[in-house]
Amino acid sequence: MGIDDRDYMRARHRQRANRTRWNEGRGRIEAAWLDPRHQRYRRQPSAAAIAVRFALPVLSLLLILIPFYGDAQRHGWIPDLEPAQPFPESGSVTVGANVIGLIKRSNLTIEAADSNTVVQLVDPDTNAHALSIYVAANDRVSLPVPAGTYRVRLIEGRKWHGAKRYFGPNTSYETVASLIEFTPAAGRIIDLHRRPGGNLKTQPMVSRLAPL
Repeated sequence: MGIDDRDYMRARHRQRANRTRWNEGRGRIEAAWLDPRHQRYRRQPSAAAIAVRFALPVLSLLLILIPFYGDAQRHGWIPDLEPAQPFPESGSVTVGANVIGLIKRSNLTIEAADSNTVVQLVDPDTNAHALSIYVAANDRVSLPVPAGTYRVRLIEGRKWHGAKRYFGPNTSYETVASLIEFTPAAGRIIDLHRRPGGNLKTQPMVSRLAPL
């Protein structure tokens, strides 16, 4: 290697030194030497990932607001200027058209909380209405019901507007999460007082129920 070659290498070394970045904590980094064809480019998040990122806070907020909205309905906090009608006598019932007598019967006891309540028994296979029981606020009723397995719905509120509109804008609609079996050997007790650790799990209903 001649002298001309050494001068060329020295010039090339000085050029490299001028283009080198330094990081005192991590040592020498020669990122400027990377060929653009071999650089890693950060992948942009997909539309689905962005949607999930924003959906999670919204869902968390809904989980908080939905129970609060149900409490507001049960306590009559939503404005309702229409005059109230007399709530049916506590313990009275409306029987579905497909129920013919109590061939086999069980017993159901209902303890209402601070709201008037309509407890409905519905056939889980056909969704047909079997029985509706009216319970006044803070009252307790016990009555015979047809034996069988039912889906139980809870309709609660303060200001009664009749069998078509229930409690108007303050109607709280819920469905008991699990089916409930009523047998001739053993009845059931449904306590509607909300408390931590209660074993009657309910789900809010999106659609309103058909008139009785």
